Amino acid sequence: LLSNIGPYGFFKYESGVHRVQRVPINDTRIHTSACSVAVLPLQQDDNNAGDLLPMSELKIETMRSSGAGGQHVNTTDSAVRITHIPTGITAS
Repeated sequence: LLSNIGPYGFFKYESGVHRVQRVPINDTRIHTSACSVAVLPLQQDDNNAGDLLPMSELKIETMRSSGAGGQHVNTTDSAVRITHIPTGITAS
């Protein structure tokens, strides 16, 4: 089946938010988690095979997050900001 339609054709309708419910072995309550899934087709481009963006065009910064969180916030660099230098587009 997968060889006929390919992975994108098989999973393209799975995009969205998924909810997972589980019962841990050491608890009797149901734990619920959620995740966002994006399924994108692979773009065939022989010029830049494997590289989406060159690392030389990216500025990656790590910093401490702000807000409440106790002493752990003061010791962990868990916030990340990536900037695409040529366009100035930033993702935090």
